[in-house]
Amino acid sequence: MNPRCYLLCFCAALIAASSHADDFAASPRIQALVADAGSSLLIADRFDQPVQNRLEGYRSTFQRSPSFSSAMRVPDPRRGDNGYSMRIEATKASAGFCGYWIHFFDMHALKPTYFDAQAYTHLSFWVRGERGGESFNIRCSDVDWIAKEDSELVGPVDQFLDGGVTQAWQEVIVPLRSTNIDCSQFAGLTLEFAEVGEFKIYLEDVAFKSDPNQMIPANVKPEPQAERPQTTTPSRTLWLWSTKELLGSTPRWYELFDFCQAHEIGQIWLQLPYKVERPQLSKQPEPSKVSATAPESSLSARVTVLMQRELRSFITEAHSRNIRIHALDGAPEYCLTKNHDIPLGLVDAVMQFNSQGKEQEKFDGVHFDNEPYLLLGWHSPSRREQILRQYLELNAECQRRIREGSNMQFGVDIPFWWQATDKNTGEATAAVEFNGVRKAASFHCIDMLDNVGVMNYRDRADGADGIIAHGKALIEYGQRQRGATIFMGVETFMEADRKVWFLVGLPRKRFQQSLAVIPLFADQSLIDGHRVRTMDDGENIHLGIEIPHAPSDQQRAATERSLRRLAKQFYWLLESDQQVESRRATAKSVIAADSQWRTFESRDLAEEGEIPRMRGFVTESVMPSKVTFGDDLMVDFDEQTSAAENYFQDFDCFGGIAIHFYETYRSLCEPAAAEKVAPKQTP
Repeated sequence: MNPRCYLLCFCAALIAASSHADDFAASPRIQALVADAGSSLLIADRFDQPVQNRLEGYRSTFQRSPSFSSAMRVPDPRRGDNGYSMRIEATKASAGFCGYWIHFFDMHALKPTYFDAQAYTHLSFWVRGERGGESFNIRCSDVDWIAKEDSELVGPVDQFLDGGVTQAWQEVIVPLRSTNIDCSQFAGLTLEFAEVGEFKIYLEDVAFKSDPNQMIPANVKPEPQAERPQTTTPSRTLWLWSTKELLGSTPRWYELFDFCQAHEIGQIWLQLPYKVERPQLSKQPEPSKVSATAPESSLSARVTVLMQRELRSFITEAHSRNIRIHALDGAPEYCLTKNHDIPLGLVDAVMQFNSQGKEQEKFDGVHFDNEPYLLLGWHSPSRREQILRQYLELNAECQRRIREGSNMQFGVDIPFWWQATDKNTGEATAAVEFNGVRKAASFHCIDMLDNVGVMNYRDRADGADGIIAHGKALIEYGQRQRGATIFMGVETFMEADRKVWFLVGLPRKRFQQSLAVIPLFADQSLIDGHRVRTMDDGENIHLGIEIPHAPSDQQRAATERSLRRLAKQFYWLLESDQQVESRRATAKSVIAADSQWRTFESRDLAEEGEIPRMRGFVTESVMPSKVTFGDDLMVDFDEQTSAAENYFQDFDCFGGIAIHFYETYRSLCEPAAAEKVAPKQTP
């Protein structure tokens, strides 16, 4: 993904992903899952599967900075001679909190089924420490505790183990009758690290028992079966944006290609250098006259590929090393029909470039990173569907032209969260009817394109919020449909904190009504070159502008002008001070509880001309650690991406891990070489 769009993308992803967590709290209770009849033992979780356990429950860490926790399934140490244990690491600071939870119900189900544990008297799990002496609290939850996003304290682990946690496996047995938990709707187990320090423990065999003395058998190797064909891990793909600087220095080519071969990179999505010439129109054509499916009726842009000689030499050298090169570009505004002539012109230009070169000089594909959710109109469900339909029309036409006129591949980047449920609409966040079928745009893309790059930006493979969990539905859909090759993208870019100046927003419905009457702004992601930001506090949508770092007087004045333009369009209906202050207070409370924002300062927009004084606030946008490997060690990157590859490579449609992007990934791999890499440029 284009780095300049990164911050908005991960904010949208966080909002969409969090909608899952709200589903189960608001859903009506239904009959609980009943235990096996006559069974005195139910092993609920052996950690054999990376996402859900036997009761369809998810698992994950929780934390608030500066405390931190992480978890991963590992094959060693384990109780038996087969399977996995769960390694949990925690750093508990004097502030914040951290721990690990396991659910015994499917929190993503429309109507969750909680576990009926009334047949059992005890909850059991096995634990061992890395050093011994590790301490944590045991907590349990039922449906009511889950609704409060909390759990009941049962006691410290030392209360259930004589001598506490040691380096040997020990069974912790918790009497369920001693708790106030409603066992007919049992929901989860939580391990909370409450003491300051660093801890590493291993967890195995979480079970329910009606006889506390019944031994849980260790996991043993299954009977030998017919040997399965060995799967090969696909090579990896790399996004690369700073093309002009790279092409201008042949030594940098060789550094790049050597790096790719050392790190098993077999494909590069390379930002295409090009220029656009668009005819000046005396009269703006009607929207219906500018169509991706009928470009001959419009005055199309003329796109010219730049640095062609350098590109041909670069591609030739890449091919000699078995590295494929796809032309990369994208902008949110390209999703709209009125701008389709630019990306379609780019496709035509790449095909023309290929037609004029030797076989080894040709691009292997075209790849677009058009992110429609960065347009303001995305926040209106009706406008969102229009945007998505135009986005899909563009993709379909690009794919048609490339299949009919070349041997190249065509693909696009999509976020992992488009098929997540939008709690405001009750259907997929990116639901759209296309070709007579209504489903998430991500599924439409998999149906009709050669490949998709899933921006699956998490730094952990396992868990409810991990790479595997977020990619599972897409990879399974791709396997069933036999559609696009699916690349799972990970992030190595670390965005600096950015201040954003927001105007106090409008209630959701009124904001959406405003978008409907000002389509010009609804179709933009920038105002006067400034990135527009939105913040949804659950009730109101606030609009703001990113403030440049250490702005000059000129930059500060330009920021205020852009804010006034937003104010004129979205805040023409004046309200009482009490209403506005109430909304600002709501925003402040949400910012205090949300890890993607930091600090709050009231700052109003001064009057100028006809624009009245507007209430506002400034906050700092923070890139959560969990979305990037940029603040991790290379050993963490290798461990987590290898675990994700190990899961996804069983699917025929898996194309490999895609890494965003070259400069930051190289800095992660080779810190000493970071100064030699060209500075990041954005198209």
